Amino acid sequence: MSEQSAAGQPGGVDEEKLRLAAEEKKRHDEHDEALVEEWEDESFPASDPPSNY
Repeated sequence: MSEQSAAGQPGGVDEEKLRLAAEEKKRHDEHDEALVEEWEDESFPASDPPSNY
């Protein structure tokens, strides 16, 4: 007999949700890093913000 969670779903479903959430977070973090790399040279230093900021 397979193990079930309190919601009546197989225990593996929760593990799959956690795995998918971890993969999504990794993609999001990689995307953020790519944006940092892209904009790093074009960023304004905090001591000299753009005039319309």
